[in-house]
Amino acid sequence: MVVAVLEDAVVVKNSYQYNLIMISNYDKKFNKVSNLHRSKWTSLKKLNGWKHYEVVNIDKKNDFIELFAICDRSKKTIVNKKNLKNISLWKRGWK
Repeated sequence: MVVAVLEDAVVVKNSYQYNLIMISNYDKKFNKVSNLHRSKWTSLKKLNGWKHYEVVNIDKKNDFIELFAICDRSKKTIVNKKNLKNISLWKRGWK
Protein backbone atom coordinates (compact mmCIF):
# COMPACT_ATOMS: atom_id res chain seq x y z
CA MET A 1 0.00 0.00 0.00
CA VAL A 2 1.47 3.37 -1.05
CA VAL A 3 1.26 5.91 1.75
CA ALA A 4 2.93 8.98 0.24
CA VAL A 5 4.64 9.98 -2.97
CA LEU A 6 7.68 12.23 -2.64
CA GLU A 7 9.70 13.88 -5.41
CA ASP A 8 12.12 10.97 -5.94
CA ALA A 9 10.67 8.25 -3.74
CA VAL A 10 7.56 6.49 -2.54
CA VAL A 11 6.78 5.59 1.07
CA VAL A 12 5.24 2.13 1.35
CA LYS A 13 3.70 0.58 4.46
CA ASN A 14 4.73 -3.07 4.95
CA SER A 15 4.34 -5.13 8.12
CA TYR A 16 3.87 -2.21 10.51
CA GLN A 17 6.86 -0.28 9.22
CA TYR A 18 7.39 2.29 6.54
CA ASN A 19 9.94 1.68 3.81
CA LEU A 20 11.32 4.34 1.52
CA ILE A 21 11.73 2.91 -1.98
CA MET A 22 13.64 4.65 -4.75
CA ILE A 23 11.60 5.38 -7.85
CA SER A 24 13.43 7.91 -9.95
CA ASN A 25 14.84 8.22 -13.44
CA TYR A 26 18.28 7.33 -12.07
CA ASP A 27 16.86 4.21 -10.45
CA LYS A 28 15.03 3.15 -13.59
CA LYS A 29 18.16 3.60 -15.69
CA PHE A 30 20.90 2.14 -13.46
CA ASN A 31 19.12 -0.38 -11.22
CA LYS A 32 17.79 -2.68 -13.91
CA VAL A 33 18.78 -6.27 -13.28
CA SER A 34 20.85 -6.28 -16.47
CA ASN A 35 22.90 -3.28 -15.23
CA LEU A 36 23.64 -4.61 -11.74
CA HIS A 37 26.45 -7.06 -12.56
CA ARG A 38 29.70 -6.02 -10.77
CA SER A 39 28.02 -2.91 -9.34
CA LYS A 40 29.14 -1.67 -5.91
CA TRP A 41 26.79 -1.19 -2.93
CA THR A 42 27.01 0.06 0.65
CA SER A 43 24.84 -1.52 3.31
CA LEU A 44 23.67 1.01 5.88
CA LYS A 45 23.76 -1.75 8.51
CA LYS A 46 26.68 -4.15 8.76
CA LEU A 47 26.01 -7.58 7.27
CA ASN A 48 28.44 -10.35 8.23
CA GLY A 49 30.62 -7.62 9.77
CA TRP A 50 31.02 -5.63 6.52
CA LYS A 51 29.31 -2.71 4.78
CA HIS A 52 30.83 -2.63 1.27
CA TYR A 53 29.64 -5.21 -1.25
CA GLU A 54 29.87 -5.99 -4.96
CA VAL A 55 27.35 -7.92 -7.07
CA VAL A 56 28.70 -11.30 -8.15
CA ASN A 57 25.62 -13.25 -9.37
CA ILE A 58 22.14 -12.28 -10.53
CA ASP A 59 19.10 -14.56 -10.59
CA LYS A 60 16.98 -12.75 -13.18
CA LYS A 61 14.07 -15.17 -12.89
CA ASN A 62 13.50 -14.59 -9.17
CA ASP A 63 15.12 -11.14 -8.85
CA PHE A 64 17.66 -12.30 -6.26
CA ILE A 65 21.11 -10.73 -6.21
CA GLU A 66 24.22 -12.31 -4.65
CA LEU A 67 26.78 -9.90 -3.25
CA PHE A 68 30.17 -10.49 -1.66
CA ALA A 69 32.00 -8.36 0.91
CA ILE A 70 34.91 -6.48 -0.66
CA CYS A 71 37.35 -7.01 2.22
CA ASP A 72 36.47 -10.69 2.72
CA ARG A 73 35.30 -12.39 -0.47
CA SER A 74 34.19 -15.47 1.45
CA LYS A 75 31.41 -13.43 3.09
CA LYS A 76 28.43 -13.52 0.72
CA THR A 77 24.83 -12.45 1.09
CA ILE A 78 21.74 -12.83 -1.10
CA VAL A 79 19.19 -10.03 -1.26
CA ASN A 80 16.00 -9.44 -3.17
CA LYS A 81 16.14 -6.70 -5.79
CA LYS A 82 13.38 -4.81 -3.94
CA ASN A 83 15.48 -4.79 -0.78
CA LEU A 84 18.50 -3.57 -2.74
CA LYS A 85 16.42 -0.63 -4.00
CA ASN A 86 15.32 0.26 -0.46
CA ILE A 87 17.31 3.41 0.35
CA SER A 88 16.96 2.81 4.08
CA LEU A 89 18.99 -0.42 3.66
CA TRP A 90 21.37 0.06 0.68
CA LYS A 91 23.09 2.85 -1.23
CA ARG A 92 24.65 2.49 -4.65
CA GLY A 93 28.44 2.93 -4.63
CA TRP A 94 30.86 2.83 -1.72
CA LYS A 95 30.03 5.61 0.73
